[in-house]
Amino acid sequence: MLGGLVALAIAIWFYRTAVEIDDPKPFMWAANGVIVYYIVVFLWWFLVLKPASAALHHQSQAMLAALKYGGILAGLAVVWFVRSRWVASQRKQDSEE
Repeated sequence: MLGGLVALAIAIWFYRTAVEIDDPKPFMWAANGVIVYYIVVFLWWFLVLKPASAALHHQSQAMLAALKYGGILAGLAVVWFVRSRWVASQRKQDSEE
């Protein structure tokens, strides 16, 4: 549930960024932002959460929940980094023209 809301917020964030910098394809920005987010969340689930859940299943539910939300935070961090790089790249292209 929370991951879906975060993905929706990312789509809106990327769309508005594309509109602000006058990019002709704002929906492409939104889709790419959501795709990057879900790739990171999937990798987190596959590489971190799935192996750790077997060990933590009977020990610490709080740690398991923290690891689950850690994937969302990792996804947000990577999306923020990708967005900042894309915006910098777009501004560099605009200044060269």
